[in-house]
Amino acid sequence: MVQELEFSQRLRLAIPSLDLYVSSRTQRQYVDDVCSDAIAIAWQKRGKIASQESGQANDPLVPFLILTARNLIRNLERKISTSNRHLKDLLPGDSPSAEAVVLEEHNLNSALHKLKPKDRELLLLLAWHDLSISEIAKVLGMSKANVSVRLNRARNRLNEILQELTREGH
Repeated sequence: MVQELEFSQRLRLAIPSLDLYVSSRTQRQYVDDVCSDAIAIAWQKRGKIASQESGQANDPLVPFLILTARNLIRNLERKISTSNRHLKDLLPGDSPSAEAVVLEEHNLNSALHKLKPKDRELLLLLAWHDLSISEIAKVLGMSKANVSVRLNRARNRLNEILQELTREGH
């Protein structure tokens, strides 16, 4: 009972990060369902998540929830695209993300959109969602070294694009 209460408190603290991630990846009409499903899965696997805690400085719950939400969103996208090919405008890639709306008038927004989707996702997980390299590695199923290398390359590409936009006067 005490463990369930502690897990509930950790979930309450993690929900804003989960909501922010899901809101930036899918349309508003799907956010509540994806978040609810991710929380339900976390609750079902709370024993496994709790066992991962030993020796970790950071709570593994947020990366677990984001990874789960990422998979749920991918499943949702597959379901939408296979059930009705005419609903492509519902896919997050076709509509501006929350980050794009916020940064719309800035060069950073233009530069982010010129990046490859994988580079953009890495940078946003780090900067927007405030995940550590090890947490990003868990979410993406990669090694920390690979994440570090890809982040370095993505930052360099972003800087190159920003310099180019600055020279063009955008």
